[in-house]
Amino acid sequence: MPILLSDPILAIFCLLCATFFAAGLVRVMINLAVLDHPGHRSAHETPVPKGGGVGVMASFFLFFPLVQDITGHSVLQADVILTAVATALLACVSWADDLYQWPPSIKLVAQCAAAALVIAGGTATAWPTHTYGLGLSLFWLVFITNAVNFMDGLNGLISGCLIVGNLFVAATGAYFGLPDLVWPALMLAGCLCGFLPFNFPKARIFLGDVGSQGCGLLAGTAALYMTRHTIQPSGWVLGPALLFPLIFDVLFTLARRMVAGQPLTQAHRGHIYQVLHRSGMNPVLITLCECGFVLWGGFVAIYVAAQPAIVGACLALPLLVAPQLGWLALAVIRTRRHPVGPW
Repeated sequence: MPILLSDPILAIFCLLCATFFAAGLVRVMINLAVLDHPGHRSAHETPVPKGGGVGVMASFFLFFPLVQDITGHSVLQADVILTAVATALLACVSWADDLYQWPPSIKLVAQCAAAALVIAGGTATAWPTHTYGLGLSLFWLVFITNAVNFMDGLNGLISGCLIVGNLFVAATGAYFGLPDLVWPALMLAGCLCGFLPFNFPKARIFLGDVGSQGCGLLAGTAALYMTRHTIQPSGWVLGPALLFPLIFDVLFTLARRMVAGQPLTQAHRGHIYQVLHRSGMNPVLITLCECGFVLWGGFVAIYVAAQPAIVGACLALPLLVAPQLGWLALAVIRTRRHPVGPW
């Protein structure tokens, strides 16, 4: 008699295939050698191939529909289709930018178009009103896409943080009432796991914009989905809490540069993680700490989930901010002992 495998086993097999397929494509991109030459904001000193995100995105798009079908989740839905089109659009534009270094305005237009497609599929918040919610959703998606891209400047930092975040979503999906996110989260985590060994602790290749912006859009979309579908009163906190280390670093850096009168669109090395690296802190330790902050954000989200929405936000914010202030204080202390020049 033929041996019939259960759906979960088949789905797990597909996840493993996606991981190894992503790793194989990353090897191809290493050999293709589209180089990232060191610049003002770079943490590397010699040219390193970029475009590892091609492997991550291609593997995700190839295996995601299969896993969805195996687990009984249709891909023929407006939100799924338009999110896929939006992510593919942004990934293609970002890969072209990796190759040709397009002006920031073109990338911003592509990000806005991708965000609009996601929202057109119905993935948006209705708070505080439907109309304002659409504008807030557009801003959120563009901001998170850029935040992930800005923070992709140290080996394993973004890929590691996103792996931790996606695994946390998969592990707690039932508690938050988000079963539809479990397998997509596992799929993206698996594809990133195929990339990670080539980037951490020593980088043989970088994600590039194609990976960081594509993953950023998916992360922002998942967070918006949580706000509409969670069964917990403060379940909406989960997405922002997992992304909070990136959000805090980017907001603090933008605010500091604005106060200092520095151009916000100019490449720089003023993010907190970059300053810590420039001060001589071990880059592996920096990455592990950032991943730990993501995990802490997940535990905070669980802690406040059952509270009313406003109470949950009031409880979560100080718990999320406190470790980031400690991280910032460490950067200040280290730069006083090991001067790094202007931030």
